[in-house]
Amino acid sequence: MTKKTKKIEGLNFVSIGGCSEVGMNLYAYIYNDQWILVDMGMGFDGNLGKELIVPSPAELVKNKSKIKALFITHSHEDHIGAIPYLWPMLECPIYARPFAIEMIKDKLSQFDLDKKVPLIKVSTKKKIELGDFSVEYISVAHSTPESSALAITTPAGVVIHSGDWRIDEDPVFGPKTDEETFKQYGDNGVLALACDSTNSFRTETYGTEKEVRNNLIKLVKEHKKNRILITCFASNLARLESCYWAAKESGRQLVVVGRSLKKIERIAKNSGYFTEIPAFLDEKKASSLPASKALIVCTGSQGEVRSALSKIASGTHKEIELQKDDVMIFSSKVIPGNEKAVSSIQNMLIDKGVKIITDFDYEIHASGHPSKKELIHLYELTRPKMLIPIHGEKLHLYKQAEIAKEYGIKNVVVPNEGDIIGISDKKSGIVGSVETGILAVDGYRLIPSDGVVYKQRTLLSENGVVSVCVKLSKEYAKLVDISSFGVFEDSENVEMTDLRNDIASEIKLSINVNSDKERIKLLIEKLIKTMCVDARGKKPIVLVHII
Repeated sequence: MTKKTKKIEGLNFVSIGGCSEVGMNLYAYIYNDQWILVDMGMGFDGNLGKELIVPSPAELVKNKSKIKALFITHSHEDHIGAIPYLWPMLECPIYARPFAIEMIKDKLSQFDLDKKVPLIKVSTKKKIELGDFSVEYISVAHSTPESSALAITTPAGVVIHSGDWRIDEDPVFGPKTDEETFKQYGDNGVLALACDSTNSFRTETYGTEKEVRNNLIKLVKEHKKNRILITCFASNLARLESCYWAAKESGRQLVVVGRSLKKIERIAKNSGYFTEIPAFLDEKKASSLPASKALIVCTGSQGEVRSALSKIASGTHKEIELQKDDVMIFSSKVIPGNEKAVSSIQNMLIDKGVKIITDFDYEIHASGHPSKKELIHLYELTRPKMLIPIHGEKLHLYKQAEIAKEYGIKNVVVPNEGDIIGISDKKSGIVGSVETGILAVDGYRLIPSDGVVYKQRTLLSENGVVSVCVKLSKEYAKLVDISSFGVFEDSENVEMTDLRNDIASEIKLSINVNSDKERIKLLIEKLIKTMCVDARGKKPIVLVHII
């Protein structure tokens, strides 16, 4: 039976994920032991096969019967990517706007869950009533359609959960951030604002998405004879549409490369977007187009190992082979933690004679997150009594905390994952904690990212493995077979033979066959590790089989 936690009184906020690194956004709001969840996102980790990570739902599973619903702010992977993995453990209704619903359905269909999950479409200006919670979606500008903040009303007061947002006075997709509704809530009183911290170090506001579109069009026109490739976030429909217009106005055809881009095109058209844009060409058409007539958009702006850009840069893509004087445009920002992966791909491109253009060279990226100036503007609109910085690494959260205190918000609480933050007129702050953690997607299962499996894989990657088979008789111990993985190069046959002979001699001379079998195993393991350290300077994992 699942152990239940004690009843949590009053209005509280808990970060299950999203307050220690960029990604894995999953938050809980609790009022008198009734729970609602906000977002259920995935993170990315390139270490030892931990490509996909999700927040541990252990505490949520304990309180499963108390969870009223999951509310989704928008359709990015770091806000919806964990749903197929975690929802089956919780089985609560999911509320989201139409475009996010379509994105979630597509993900669920890959797990045969699309018919099982209750997905409820919502709109702005209409409150959802669930027990003591009333939730209103507020439109915000971001880099994917129908992004929203949430106004969460309880008997204790109102909390604004910002989601991912920015102020864009001239968006090319969807409405502007609904400043009037934020102001109305501010006029009526806001207890707390839980706010996006991603761009808190940036003092000035990014340019608008329309400015990015104009700059991309101009940039493509400047390179009339070159084949041009662009990489951007696949979910940024506005940027993808801008790439189309850059191609159209320069007499080129748009080719999309990468499954996620094709998926986004399909979902966008099913959701009523891209209605005036013809179907994009697929990668098989790219090689038949003259260089001056092709504009290729590919996935992989963050250096993802299996992305289209990674394959193109390494020369392993089946359809697209780089040519000298190709131009590669990175119309994206590097997410913290991905710097090394992105620079690695850029170095491969340079080695092949490709010209690289980034947002350091031209204004070809507009972030979907608020700068310091925009954060202060939201403070002015909502006038919260308390600020909870969310969404970012610790340095981003503490930077926003600094900005808020300078602005004059006296009560600022920076959450650690699992902190229970009490929210009230009289007293606010950390009042307890719950269990949190990180799980890695390992094939078809979720396993602890700091568990035995990954610790063993770390040892394997650092030291290799030696496997031995030893025969015991009444008179002697004899080495029957030895093999290794990750210890010797193919050319080191002599060294391998020498070590094998030394190990065989030591086993024969040192092992007392009358000892306990488990003791013999430990002695052989220790002996081989010592000899490998002497011979190679490494201490491999040793597997001993006794016959």
